[in-house]
Amino acid sequence: MNNKIILALDQGSSSSRVLAFDGQGKVVARSSRALDTLRPSVGLAEFDAGQLLQGQVSALQEVLQQTAAQEIAAISVATQRSTVVFWDRLSGNPLAPALSWQDGRAQQETAIVNLPQEAIHQMTGLYKTPFYSAPKIMWTLKNVPQVRQAAEEGRLCIGPVGSYIIWHLTGGKVFACDPTLAQRTLLFNISTLNWDHALLEAFGVKREWLPQLKRTVDDYGFYEHQGRHIPIRACVGDQQASLRALRVVSGGACINYGTGAFFMRNTGHQCHFLPGLLTSVGAQDSSGCEYLLEGPVNACSTVFAWLNEIGFSCSVEEIDVLCEKATQPVQFLPALGGLGAPYWDFSLSPVLSGFSPRTQKADVLAGVVDGLAALLADIIFYAERYGIKSTEIKVSGGLSKSRVLLRAQADILQMRLLPCVEAESTAAGAAMLAAQGVGADTSQWETLHLLPPVEPTLDPDKAEEKYRKWHQFLDWCKTKK
Repeated sequence: MNNKIILALDQGSSSSRVLAFDGQGKVVARSSRALDTLRPSVGLAEFDAGQLLQGQVSALQEVLQQTAAQEIAAISVATQRSTVVFWDRLSGNPLAPALSWQDGRAQQETAIVNLPQEAIHQMTGLYKTPFYSAPKIMWTLKNVPQVRQAAEEGRLCIGPVGSYIIWHLTGGKVFACDPTLAQRTLLFNISTLNWDHALLEAFGVKREWLPQLKRTVDDYGFYEHQGRHIPIRACVGDQQASLRALRVVSGGACINYGTGAFFMRNTGHQCHFLPGLLTSVGAQDSSGCEYLLEGPVNACSTVFAWLNEIGFSCSVEEIDVLCEKATQPVQFLPALGGLGAPYWDFSLSPVLSGFSPRTQKADVLAGVVDGLAALLADIIFYAERYGIKSTEIKVSGGLSKSRVLLRAQADILQMRLLPCVEAESTAAGAAMLAAQGVGADTSQWETLHLLPPVEPTLDPDKAEEKYRKWHQFLDWCKTKK
């Protein structure tokens, strides 16, 4: 088994990727296709579901060509969690744009659902916001005739991105998802680990439109390619996959710097609720289900993509070089899509302050880095006030390659950070789950090695003063919205 290849499909918000891992956890092949986030107007974000699927299948086929001489043991599918897809059960064609987790068009729908926030939080671990799928489903049924007609004719499939991809990979034979994705619909009860009748009724969603529920590590059918039947053995949300790759066990914590940034604390098999943070379902296998406390920052790498659009273009590698040259960093609130935990304020937009005639590009980028580090610190310090204290944090994700960002984070937290060698933690974690599903041993996978830790370099008093000034800026932003 250790000589076989595991394929991980990693469907994110900016790309469709496939990575092949060998028996030691080494990446032996990879392919990716860009995915465009369409923004029809302010506050809206969507994907062309056809482009998403085509890109993912194209990347998969390219990796299969690269690994043609080797035996593929299994496929795992890891995807963004709250994006929702609508498609025709008969033709497989998408019926509407896939509404991104960043999309806020369903704000009005959240207001008319008569379940209070406290009840929603206790049932789902989440909050009643337009960024989860159920309000988006309500909006789409009201505003997209093709979706409404398909519902009336019994042809409608609604599911997370993972369900949509697996449905197509299996030729429509498997319509399913795991708890990590089901939870993000806002229709899943994390205590019963099932679709909840009260939530379905409140949001006007029929059970037959939704996927079958399976464990994270389970039989999701097979993908047929040139006469080969490759089993699909795992389906998982991207953040939970990352957690598995980093081996964040009960009591441990990590930050994943991706499209959004996420602080996650593993609470083991105990389901803990903390106002202001999410209670998330971890990967579920035959041994049971883990739970997490989670605090999202709505925008991370998307902030730099947005800066590219307005003329502040730079690659991840350039961020460190430029930030080292900053002499007068601006203050920046990275509120693309509003603020996530612990504020849940979707009325705020990005704010840049502190410009002068001497402001340079480096000063803007340094301000962005400081703003991201401050928002994550808000989540971690908030958890500490409730007794959830971390002494060191593992970090992963594409932007974890930025040593300047990690140094800023370590300084503001006055805490050691442990960066992962393989920044592709989502794909690695997904591959580990699929390997588990076919009986392979992943205990020695190379992706689990850590780089030298990032220690705080700023004097604690200076770090506290810098953080205090940033909060004065945040308070000012709230008064100006």
